[in-house]
Amino acid sequence: MRFSFPIPFLLGFLVAANAGAEPKVTDENPGRLGILLDVSAEMGFLVPQVRKEIRFLNAELDSIGGPTVAFREIADASLDKEGSLAVPASGNALYRLKELFEEEGADTVYWITALRGRQDGGGFFAIEKLLETRVEGRPRRRLVIRNLWQDQLQAGDSWVSKPPPPEADPLDPKNIPTDWFRLVADGRGVMIRSWMTPPNEFRESVAFPHRIGNAALLRRMGLATREAFFDTTWMNDLRQAHRLNFFRPKEEWPTRVTGRRWLLESTLTPYLDEQSLARRSKAVLAELSERDSIETDLSRVAAGKIGVLFGFGYVKSDLDRLRDLEGRPTRDWRLSYAADLGRVVAETREFRDAHANDSGRVIANAFGELPRNRKRPEGPDPFAVAAAKLVREHRVEAIYLFTNGYTGGGDYGTQGIDENLLALAIREAGVRLYVRMPFELGPAPLSLRRLAFASGGGVFLGKEDDPDWKTTTPSPAWPEPPEEAGAN
Repeated sequence: MRFSFPIPFLLGFLVAANAGAEPKVTDENPGRLGILLDVSAEMGFLVPQVRKEIRFLNAELDSIGGPTVAFREIADASLDKEGSLAVPASGNALYRLKELFEEEGADTVYWITALRGRQDGGGFFAIEKLLETRVEGRPRRRLVIRNLWQDQLQAGDSWVSKPPPPEADPLDPKNIPTDWFRLVADGRGVMIRSWMTPPNEFRESVAFPHRIGNAALLRRMGLATREAFFDTTWMNDLRQAHRLNFFRPKEEWPTRVTGRRWLLESTLTPYLDEQSLARRSKAVLAELSERDSIETDLSRVAAGKIGVLFGFGYVKSDLDRLRDLEGRPTRDWRLSYAADLGRVVAETREFRDAHANDSGRVIANAFGELPRNRKRPEGPDPFAVAAAKLVREHRVEAIYLFTNGYTGGGDYGTQGIDENLLALAIREAGVRLYVRMPFELGPAPLSLRRLAFASGGGVFLGKEDDPDWKTTTPSPAWPEPPEEAGAN
């Protein structure tokens, strides 16, 4: 069943940024865009991605004589009035926004953020005044908030069927997030956030993709249909203002994220045109997928005896179909994932064959061949079991886990490592955990990174000499043990 809204209903979803936007910018005089990036630990792999994409975009804009994107970073989304004693200036987003609007001359600021931090009403009022300030000869200022962070992105559509606790979501209704929606209302901007149902009174301030086909979300929105199509005037408005595209024409919210699928099917930062986007996605994917060799990783693990664990899960039918292609190109993202996995597994086998007799190292493999992707196999997580065996039988001092983290229970990108079982295996023995998850197969979930740091180990991201991967380290934390059955 196809579904489209009548015109009056559609108008309720239009971005109000069109109102009062004179004088209009033109192709010969496009508005200037500023991007503010939240670089807090919650953002994860999005930080290096944005850094790389901005450099690529600015190089293209410079080559055609267009206004380059002004770029700033800030460690969270704390917000207060100027001179606040509660929020230091270095962490107050108000100052970065003022720099972009007033010093850099931005007409629109695109803020990519988890919206975590300490916010005060005085800060919201100050930003509202900043947005209402008019500059002669320039269009009305706008703030576009892309509320996005790694955990939410990796949750995908399960955010609807298995919502997180309210404290995990800054826009959960129980957190009274109306200040954020009110900030971008009345033509001041728009909120972009996947897998959420906004408050009814602020729906005109929320940007939807062209299509939503998730039945659970549509039911929560009160739409008794299998799919719904939304007005995308907000995309057209931004494209006209900045001669840039902010989303692909037919883009939908991602259900599961692997590095390759995310880069090739979703948009994080604006782009010039489809050809430019294809070039950028290919280049950025290649850079994010670059990593140090397994041997280089291991050289940075100080331990007398290291357990090297290669753990990979896959769906058998995908490998069978890939073999049938005999090297021919495919547009099926699952087969592309299987091809990436095949290359990575071949690398681990070469390492195992070359280093099988190395002293001080115990190399183990854990492969999970799944008959289908939706149902997780019965029994404990094979990766955690293999790690426990290295601890118990081989008395290793550290474990280097090289994995895609997939054990079924959903499409590739669904992370299924039993972190409680893994923590049980290493914590009492004092074994340090080091994790490497190839970006095109991952990325590594933040909870697994926290576990590794809590153990005294670490996580290898990208290449050691790539400054774009220099990001905020998440706080060490052991996973919370599951509640005992029948506990009150």
